[in-house]
Amino acid sequence: MTTWPENKRFALTLSFDLDAETAWEPSSLNGRRLSLLSMGAYGRRVGVPRILELLARYGIRAQFYIPARVAEIDPDVVRSIASAGHGIGCHGYFHERVDEQTPEHNLQILKDSKALLETTIDRPVTDYRAPLWELTPDVVESLISLGFHSDSSLMGDDRPYRVGSAELNLLELPVSWLLDDWEQFAYSAEPAVGSVIEDPGKVYRMWLAELEGMRHYGSHFILTMHPQLIGRPSRIAMLERLIQQILCYDDVWICTPEDVYSRWQAGDLTLPLHPY
Repeated sequence: MTTWPENKRFALTLSFDLDAETAWEPSSLNGRRLSLLSMGAYGRRVGVPRILELLARYGIRAQFYIPARVAEIDPDVVRSIASAGHGIGCHGYFHERVDEQTPEHNLQILKDSKALLETTIDRPVTDYRAPLWELTPDVVESLISLGFHSDSSLMGDDRPYRVGSAELNLLELPVSWLLDDWEQFAYSAEPAVGSVIEDPGKVYRMWLAELEGMRHYGSHFILTMHPQLIGRPSRIAMLERLIQQILCYDDVWICTPEDVYSRWQAGDLTLPLHPY
């Protein structure tokens, strides 16, 4: 079992992938399908302000992963997240799959997206999540070479570990499809995404069951949400209910990727090395 800082039993991170229009642009016929694009715009226009208000009310710092294209479309929403004190990480440029790119192109995407986000918020950006959680060995190498601190795309454990070589490695904060709101709430007729829009009550029960299981095992509960989905009224109410339950635990360490990285670098966390 991982020994967490402050003698806590388990760790928890709330993360949000602000894909906005980039979730739908490849299917938007060069921007002509406005109904499709508007689903993504809802996330940055409506979802983000609701999320920021909720997090502020409960004093929680979260992590946002943002494609650089979103900073081009709406730099103010990115700045509002940074100004509220939340972590910001790279999430591709156009939310492109890295397994469909050359290593050279992936490296350029990382450089360009990192530079644009840093210019937008005027602070370093050192955390990463691969679009669609598709990570390749060349991207791991590039992340290390560019000085990134963490990735959150793999699923090889439910506690943090290291990826890379014994000499040069990267903090991995593993995720799970079970703890992603996209599989529960996303729906589009064309492209065909999702089949059933789930009841928030069912999702609450499912996430709470996993939360309590991960608490038992001393794991790191990382919830992945999308503002265009979780920002809907019934779902943000469900998230608030979950937060209220989380805050009832006195043995949870609520953290961001940078918090985990800092404790690892300080020697407070001993992490295994895995190839993926």
